Amino acid sequence: MTPPGLDERLELLERRIVELEAERDIQRLIVTYGFAVDSGDADATRARFAEDAVFDIGGGRVMNGADDVHAMVLGAGHQSLLPGCAHTIGPAVVSVDGDHAVATGYTRIYRTVDGRFELFRLAANRWELERDESGWRISRRDSRVANSAEYQDILHRGL
Repeated sequence: MTPPGLDERLELLERRIVELEAERDIQRLIVTYGFAVDSGDADATRARFAEDAVFDIGGGRVMNGADDVHAMVLGAGHQSLLPGCAHTIGPAVVSVDGDHAVATGYTRIYRTVDGRFELFRLAANRWELERDESGWRISRRDSRVANSAEYQDILHRGL
Protein backbone atom coordinates (compact mmCIF):
# COMPACT_ATOMS: atom_id res chain seq x y z
CA MET A 1 0.00 0.00 0.00
CA THR A 2 1.33 3.40 -0.99
CA PRO A 3 1.48 5.94 1.83
CA PRO A 4 -0.75 8.96 1.31
CA GLY A 5 0.74 11.86 -0.60
CA LEU A 6 1.30 15.31 0.81
CA ASP A 7 -2.00 16.69 -0.55
CA GLU A 8 -3.98 13.84 1.04
CA ARG A 9 -2.17 14.26 4.34
CA LEU A 10 -2.82 18.02 4.36
CA GLU A 11 -6.50 17.47 3.55
CA LEU A 12 -6.81 14.94 6.38
CA LEU A 13 -5.00 17.26 8.77
CA GLU A 14 -7.24 20.16 7.82
CA ARG A 15 -10.39 18.08 8.45
CA ARG A 16 -9.05 17.02 11.83
CA ILE A 17 -8.26 20.61 12.82
CA VAL A 18 -11.75 21.79 11.81
CA GLU A 19 -13.31 19.03 13.93
CA LEU A 20 -11.06 19.79 16.92
CA GLU A 21 -11.88 23.48 16.68
CA ALA A 22 -15.60 22.64 16.55
CA GLU A 23 -15.27 20.49 19.68
CA ARG A 24 -13.38 23.27 21.46
CA ASP A 25 -15.95 25.88 20.42
CA ILE A 26 -18.83 23.69 21.61
CA GLN A 27 -17.14 23.03 24.95
CA ARG A 28 -16.63 26.78 25.33
CA LEU A 29 -20.26 27.50 24.40
CA ILE A 30 -21.78 25.15 26.95
CA VAL A 31 -19.37 26.17 29.74
CA THR A 32 -19.98 29.87 29.13
CA TYR A 33 -23.71 29.16 29.28
CA GLY A 34 -23.03 28.50 32.97
CA PHE A 35 -21.14 31.78 33.31
CA ALA A 36 -24.01 33.65 31.65
CA VAL A 37 -26.78 32.23 33.86
CA ASP A 38 -24.70 32.54 37.05
CA SER A 39 -23.95 36.19 36.34
CA GLY A 40 -27.65 36.79 35.58
CA ASP A 41 -26.90 37.93 32.04
CA ALA A 42 -30.12 37.04 30.22
CA ASP A 43 -28.90 38.50 26.90
CA ALA A 44 -25.68 36.47 26.92
CA THR A 45 -27.65 33.35 27.85
CA ARG A 46 -30.14 33.95 25.05
CA ALA A 47 -27.31 34.47 22.53
CA ARG A 48 -26.14 30.90 23.07
CA PHE A 49 -29.45 29.47 21.84
CA ALA A 50 -30.95 29.26 18.37
CA GLU A 51 -34.12 31.34 17.96
CA ASP A 52 -36.27 28.18 17.81
CA ALA A 53 -34.34 26.21 20.43
CA VAL A 54 -36.02 23.81 22.83
CA PHE A 55 -34.76 23.52 26.42
CA ASP A 56 -36.43 20.66 28.27
CA ILE A 57 -35.43 20.39 31.93
CA GLY A 58 -37.84 17.59 32.77
CA GLY A 59 -40.93 17.47 34.89
CA GLY A 60 -42.95 19.07 32.10
CA ARG A 61 -40.81 22.21 32.17
CA VAL A 62 -39.95 23.16 28.59
CA MET A 63 -38.71 26.46 27.21
CA ASN A 64 -39.53 27.01 23.55
CA GLY A 65 -37.27 29.50 21.85
CA ALA A 66 -34.42 31.73 22.91
CA ASP A 67 -36.90 34.28 24.30
CA ASP A 68 -38.17 31.70 26.83
CA VAL A 69 -34.59 31.02 27.93
CA HIS A 70 -34.04 34.76 28.31
CA ALA A 71 -37.20 35.03 30.44
CA MET A 72 -36.09 32.09 32.60
CA VAL A 73 -32.91 33.92 33.59
CA LEU A 74 -34.95 36.98 34.57
CA GLY A 75 -37.60 34.91 36.37
CA ALA A 76 -38.07 34.78 40.12
CA GLY A 77 -36.89 31.17 40.44
CA HIS A 78 -33.53 31.78 38.82
CA GLN A 79 -33.09 35.21 40.35
CA SER A 80 -33.54 33.69 43.81
CA LEU A 81 -30.34 31.68 43.25
CA LEU A 82 -28.21 34.74 42.42
CA PRO A 83 -25.51 35.63 43.20
CA GLY A 84 -24.84 32.47 45.18
CA CYS A 85 -24.98 29.76 42.54
CA ALA A 86 -22.59 27.99 40.21
CA HIS A 87 -23.49 25.90 37.17
CA THR A 88 -20.57 23.57 36.57
CA ILE A 89 -20.74 21.86 33.21
CA GLY A 90 -18.78 18.89 32.00
CA PRO A 91 -17.04 16.91 31.21
CA ALA A 92 -18.93 16.50 27.95
CA VAL A 93 -18.40 14.13 25.04
CA VAL A 94 -18.84 15.98 21.75
CA SER A 95 -19.66 14.37 18.41
CA VAL A 96 -19.48 16.64 15.37
CA ASP A 97 -21.06 15.89 12.00
CA GLY A 98 -20.54 18.86 9.72
CA ASP A 99 -22.67 21.74 10.97
CA HIS A 100 -24.50 19.54 13.49
CA ALA A 101 -23.21 18.27 16.81
CA VAL A 102 -24.28 16.54 19.98
CA ALA A 103 -22.64 16.98 23.37
CA THR A 104 -23.49 14.71 26.28
CA GLY A 105 -22.36 15.39 29.80
CA TYR A 106 -23.10 16.37 33.35
CA THR A 107 -24.21 19.59 34.96
CA ARG A 108 -24.15 20.40 38.62
CA ILE A 109 -25.74 23.45 40.17
CA TYR A 110 -24.41 24.54 43.52
CA ARG A 111 -26.10 27.17 45.64
CA THR A 112 -25.26 29.03 48.81
CA VAL A 113 -27.42 28.29 51.84
CA ASP A 114 -26.60 29.92 55.18
CA GLY A 115 -23.06 30.63 54.01
CA ARG A 116 -22.45 27.02 52.93
CA PHE A 117 -22.35 25.57 49.46
CA GLU A 118 -24.66 22.68 48.64
CA LEU A 119 -25.46 20.67 45.56
CA PHE A 120 -28.82 21.88 44.25
CA ARG A 121 -29.11 19.78 41.07
CA LEU A 122 -27.13 16.98 39.42
CA ALA A 123 -28.18 16.15 35.88
CA ALA A 124 -27.24 14.48 32.62
CA ASN A 125 -27.59 16.68 29.56
CA ARG A 126 -27.87 16.17 25.85
CA TRP A 127 -27.02 19.32 23.94
CA GLU A 128 -27.87 19.41 20.22
CA LEU A 129 -26.08 22.18 18.36
CA GLU A 130 -26.14 23.77 14.92
CA ARG A 131 -23.48 25.90 13.26
CA ASP A 132 -24.29 28.84 11.01
CA GLU A 133 -22.34 31.84 9.78
CA SER A 134 -22.25 33.28 13.32
CA GLY A 135 -20.98 30.08 14.95
CA TRP A 136 -22.44 27.32 17.11
CA ARG A 137 -25.80 27.69 18.85
CA ILE A 138 -27.78 25.33 21.08
CA SER A 139 -30.79 24.03 19.16
CA ARG A 140 -32.02 21.62 21.83
CA ARG A 141 -31.04 20.78 25.37
CA ASP A 142 -32.53 17.94 27.38
CA SER A 143 -31.58 17.83 31.05
CA ARG A 144 -32.64 15.11 33.48
CA VAL A 145 -31.85 14.82 37.17
CA ALA A 146 -29.86 11.90 38.50
CA ASN A 147 -31.68 8.88 39.88
CA SER A 148 -34.09 8.48 36.96
CA ALA A 149 -34.39 6.27 33.92
CA GLU A 150 -34.33 9.37 31.71
CA TYR A 151 -30.98 10.38 33.26
CA GLN A 152 -29.56 6.97 32.42
CA ASP A 153 -31.00 7.14 28.90
CA ILE A 154 -29.21 10.41 28.17
CA LEU A 155 -25.94 8.97 29.41
CA HIS A 156 -26.42 5.74 27.45
CA ARG A 157 -27.12 7.66 24.24
CA GLY A 158 -23.80 9.45 24.76
CA LEU A 159 -21.77 6.24 24.65
